Amino acid sequence: MLPHVKSFAVGALLTLALVSGLWGLQQRQTAGPSVQPPAVETTPSQVATPKIMTVTPLPTLRILYGQSVPFEGSAAFPQAIAGRFAQNLHIVSFQATGEHAEKSLIKIVWENGQTDTVSPGTVNLVFPPGRRAVEITVTGYSMHERKLFKDSRRPGTLSWEIQYEAGE
Repeated sequence: MLPHVKSFAVGALLTLALVSGLWGLQQRQTAGPSVQPPAVETTPSQVATPKIMTVTPLPTLRILYGQSVPFEGSAAFPQAIAGRFAQNLHIVSFQATGEHAEKSLIKIVWENGQTDTVSPGTVNLVFPPGRRAVEITVTGYSMHERKLFKDSRRPGTLSWEIQYEAGE
């Protein structure tokens, strides 16, 4: 026989022996005596009544965010609000970079028509729970301001995170 045929035949026989040994072992384990737990009789007084638990779902928390959003000059980014309005508004952070970045803002229009503005550098600003926002717009401003000539646009970035609960 050729040398490679010998090794093939030996490998095939060993595999066959291994598979048949495992097959026989499995048959012996499943053929053993079956042990059933003894039957226990219960009376109606022993049956425990199930405890009723009411699960109240938490309101869904929505997040509006932008991370290092680039813009040039002046740019407005209206935020899409789930539902008709946003309640329990929480501005986690608002940062702006660029020339005159302090003129960037978050504009919030409330249900009663009032508007609030939030300037860059704001962290953890929580609005009262009774107020409901209808519109939220993040505006970036980065301009080189000149007195006699037209202002020139400069690059800037905005980063913000706003959490709210959707309301109907």
